[in-house]
Amino acid sequence: MKTIAMIITLGLLLLTGACQKSEYLSEGDFFYLENKEAKMPVWVNGNFDSNVMIIFVHGGPGDSGISHSTTPGWNYVEEDYMVAYWDQRFSGISQGDPDLSTMNPKQFVEDLDKLVQVIQNKYPEKDLFMCGHSWGGMLSSAYLGENNNASKFKGWIDLDGSIYAELETQLMKDWILERVPAELAKPDADVEFWQFIIDWYEENPNPGNYTGYEPYWYVSNLRGDAVDWEKTQEEYPTPYVELIFRSMFSLSYYVYSFGNPEDVIEWDAVDCTPALQNITIPALLLWGANDGVVPTTVADYVYDHLATDPSQKEIVLIDECGHGPHVEKPDAFYDAVRNFIETNK
Repeated sequence: MKTIAMIITLGLLLLTGACQKSEYLSEGDFFYLENKEAKMPVWVNGNFDSNVMIIFVHGGPGDSGISHSTTPGWNYVEEDYMVAYWDQRFSGISQGDPDLSTMNPKQFVEDLDKLVQVIQNKYPEKDLFMCGHSWGGMLSSAYLGENNNASKFKGWIDLDGSIYAELETQLMKDWILERVPAELAKPDADVEFWQFIIDWYEENPNPGNYTGYEPYWYVSNLRGDAVDWEKTQEEYPTPYVELIFRSMFSLSYYVYSFGNPEDVIEWDAVDCTPALQNITIPALLLWGANDGVVPTTVADYVYDHLATDPSQKEIVLIDECGHGPHVEKPDAFYDAVRNFIETNK
């Protein structure tokens, strides 16, 4: 009986979704970027009267850029500017049948280059800005740091962005182990769990940034991914039903399709520090102050190695915020982004 009830409920939800118009199919400009057997969706939305276009480069790898269009922070930004959301190959709801050999950072840089070319052709004379979140920090910096690509942009927003995989595993380790003693000292501490983390790092002192998943779980338990996810969902609830039944996401929204650890071993060696030496455009390093996924010490590292003049680069930390300022602190995120763009457009 439970199974039948679930089927009936699912059918009713599907019927309801099919009968309602979706903003995802009626607003903005939706198209596919095709390259080397991958069909990567791009959704341009926001204020089409604006002269500013922000190209958003999502994280993961394997996340969905288009899913970030549902976040309150980007919704605020869209009131003022155009935003291009892109799902990378093997990510989000990208399609096609790309060979696994194309699952490498160099190929992603090539894809991003083609996306920029398409955006320039479709929307000429726009002031372009690039924003890279998490892994998108690596990808966007790698792209901007080669072939004088940065000259096409008015500015770069590094949003809690990665830059150097091996370094970040150690900085994440430091972030975690600095906080575990305080958890152990609590009267109701789960001593076994917190001691497990200490023991795990003794056995695994150098986990892979992309092949070692455990540290991300530890960060989440220490609220370094989201400081207060429950409160965030109360204030800005994710529209799961709408996403599944009345959008292009469908059930793909929940599927991590990037690959197995053995497919991404080479990603653990990515170091985009050299690219920073070639980037001289204005830069906003926008971080959640409590980020444990990519700690604020990474922002300091990027600032120190970025070739941009000190008068045109800055670190902005958002208090009581983890790895997603556009989700947790949308007002502060919007203010920082708008101030940066208005200064540099």
